[in-house]
Amino acid sequence: MATHTHERQSSTTSTTHGAGVGPTVRNEAYNVVAALQSKLEGLEAYRKYARDGNAELWQRLNRLDEQCVELLTNELERLVREDKFRLQSPGSAE
Repeated sequence: MATHTHERQSSTTSTTHGAGVGPTVRNEAYNVVAALQSKLEGLEAYRKYARDGNAELWQRLNRLDEQCVELLTNELERLVREDKFRLQSPGSAE
């Protein structure tokens, strides 16, 4: 996930210097979406791992990550409600 954040920061930096290619979303919204994607991918991995053995461990981790998905989904909904998920033109202030 650090890679995603680094890539996003680089994109934001180039955007603020006028070198951006197209619209972007705020870092706050991007971070929530990236974290949500990561958690959802993790849930899918846990399902696969549970088939290979120690299902109790993977089910327990699955339940914990489902709580994280719930929190992130709620945060994403808040960002949308507060109009913080709109595309921004390159170089615009956040």
